[in-house]
Amino acid sequence: MEVDYTKQVDEALFKARDLAKKDVVAAVEGLNNIEKLTRLGADMKSNTRVAKLCFEGQKWDLLMETIMTLSKKRLLIKMAIAKMVRDAVAMIDKMPTEELKMKLIETLRTVTAGKIYVEVERARLTSMVVKKLEAEGKLDEAATMLLELQVETYGSMEMREKVYYLLEQMRYSLVRNDYVRSTIISKKINIKFFGKFDTEEVQDLKLKYYDIMIRIGLHDGNYLDVCRHYREVYETKKIKSDPVKATANLRSAIVYCLLAPHTNEQWDLLNRISIQRELETVPEYKTILDLFINQELISFKGTIVAKYEKLLRRGTSTSPDTGIFDKSADGEKRWSDLHLRVGEHNMRMIAKYYTQITFERLAELLDFPVEEMESFVCNLIVTGQISGAKLHRPSRIVNLRLKKANVEQLDVWASNVHKLTDTLNKVSHLILKEQMVHKNLDLTVASARA
Repeated sequence: MEVDYTKQVDEALFKARDLAKKDVVAAVEGLNNIEKLTRLGADMKSNTRVAKLCFEGQKWDLLMETIMTLSKKRLLIKMAIAKMVRDAVAMIDKMPTEELKMKLIETLRTVTAGKIYVEVERARLTSMVVKKLEAEGKLDEAATMLLELQVETYGSMEMREKVYYLLEQMRYSLVRNDYVRSTIISKKINIKFFGKFDTEEVQDLKLKYYDIMIRIGLHDGNYLDVCRHYREVYETKKIKSDPVKATANLRSAIVYCLLAPHTNEQWDLLNRISIQRELETVPEYKTILDLFINQELISFKGTIVAKYEKLLRRGTSTSPDTGIFDKSADGEKRWSDLHLRVGEHNMRMIAKYYTQITFERLAELLDFPVEEMESFVCNLIVTGQISGAKLHRPSRIVNLRLKKANVEQLDVWASNVHKLTDTLNKVSHLILKEQMVHKNLDLTVASARA
């Protein structure tokens, strides 16, 4: 049964404030009876006021002890402990020393452990500890502590704050080189959130999210995903308002799309990028893009290396370096991947016009040594990028058309003969029709003259 003890609490608080000027400990102890009375009477409003006054004294050890004691009281109202924790969190910045501040944080983390109604406060307290550990260089310990939080289940936490904590968890996972866990956490973030709000804070969260996703994509070698992430960054209002950053992200998106293996998705994305009006700001990269869209051979040495290596690897005065093909091990790998993508494009073009081709001629067209060409073509056959091709090593010939079985060949001939006879029947019918029309006209004219 709820009882209103507001009048009694007012009197007790008045006396306690006067007594606190002389003896804080005695003032706090004097409130024990009224605190118990309001707690057992379920007077949430009054109990909250009592709990708040219990830690208003400036004796910090007493403050910690009071918080711990009140949190363990029987039948303590959730509203009272939640209010006490919030007020204590607000006092953290007012603590005189860093040591006392951390002691109060640890006390509050102990109090909030396992309590759903103060889970948001616990997350914020944990974040404070994590930042301190990171400043001290204890990254592994900080990551372990933050990753214990299951913020995606916190119903009382705002979506913006929830996304912030999830991004921090992703960042700390990357610090530990745990790319798998970071990928799993990324799936807990609904990217539609970034499109619902257009505030600068949400845009910063979006850029942080895609920056982490780009790092994950590069680690996994998934160039197509990296291209998509750069396009999302490019479409961000904050980036579009800065021409330098916008063009840099657009160049990166183009290059990573070209680096991605040829699939239906990659081809579709390549064509969608090619029709963007914004490509006018990067004409050199538009030219490279058109090379891969046009159904023609590309000479890696004669075109890519001779004309565009400086642009792609070192940049020019009008088009700065993207950093994708730098001199690092990853940059060199991506440059060799570009060579492979050019070879794959050329192989698809060759397969359209050749049924057979010698090893030497194919190696010449692909800009590969014969030995590398052979392993390159075998890989394309295994992955299914060119179907029906076979290598005949004794004769050093590549067959680019799958030889049909005798029955299949006869079926094709029969089908062709059937189409031919149908065409002949139709033509003969039309000829006979014309003859009958002219015969009737001649008879009509003759009868008219008679």
